[in-house]
Amino acid sequence: MQNRSIVVGMAATFIGLTALLVISGIVVSPVLLAVALPFGLVSYFLWYQASGRLRDRVRREAGRVGPRERERARQRARAAEHRRAAHQRSGATDGGFGRGRARRGAAGGRRGQGASGSDPRDRAPQTGGMSEREAYETLGLDRTADQETVRSTYRERAKRLHPDGEDGDEEAFKELNQAYEALKE
Repeated sequence: MQNRSIVVGMAATFIGLTALLVISGIVVSPVLLAVALPFGLVSYFLWYQASGRLRDRVRREAGRVGPRERERARQRARAAEHRRAAHQRSGATDGGFGRGRARRGAAGGRRGQGASGSDPRDRAPQTGGMSEREAYETLGLDRTADQETVRSTYRERAKRLHPDGEDGDEEAFKELNQAYEALKE
């Protein structure tokens, strides 16, 4: 009950400030009427909360939403999560939201877009990735190497092959990343 008394007190304070601003706006300057408007809106919503009407309305709306609508909402959330996961598995680093990659090329188009201009998140992830044997060969390791060795070798080679470096090779760097991704899992 203490929270309700706090909300009632805040609502009363905002109502008083709104009244003071309206009177000042009429007497002093009409600009204060514009300032009174947001205060009036906040006062209304605080009073709506404090009177319990907001809680009642939320409960009424929740009661209207049947199990069928709840299940559809769950399915939409699962589908969105599956799309994000598939997008990340396909090599994207932006969480499935289409913002993580830098723009490349003269036209400024996104990497990975097809000729149709479709969203790359709508594609299925690539299944023909690098095999484990090829990944170990790319990193120059034998198949008995542990994860720490794989990680340290990857980091050393990534520093050397990064396209922004002096001896950078973009294709070799991409191949190195594919190899590391195949062995990381």
